Amino acid sequence: MTIDRFMWKTMGTPKGTDTSNINEVSFGDGYTQLSSNGINNASESWELTYTGRDEEIKEVRTFLNSHIIKSFKWINPYGEEKLYRVVNKSIESEFVAGKIVSLSFKFIQSYAP
Repeated sequence: MTIDRFMWKTMGTPKGTDTSNINEVSFGDGYTQLSSNGINNASESWELTYTGRDEEIKEVRTFLNSHIIKSFKWINPYGEEKLYRVVNKSIESEFVAGKIVSLSFKFIQSYAP
């Protein structure tokens, strides 16, 4: 498996979360005023799991660790190509059986200047 194939592959059973960054002010009469906070106020994150042989997982793990700060392009399960980075401290390895490893991690959407 090459890094290029890994970048575009949907792993395991992805779990996505959409988040909006908004300002919210509640008034005493029950009225709530909402406004967006910044130009990139909506983002998404994905919890993913990749299972494979230890040699393949080493390559994937190296890629993940090198993209905690640096963004990369990935096509999410909806088929949308966006920039993401790996969430710090989200990479977890579980040795399932023999040389089979299950690697869990989280992508968060990032934005280019």
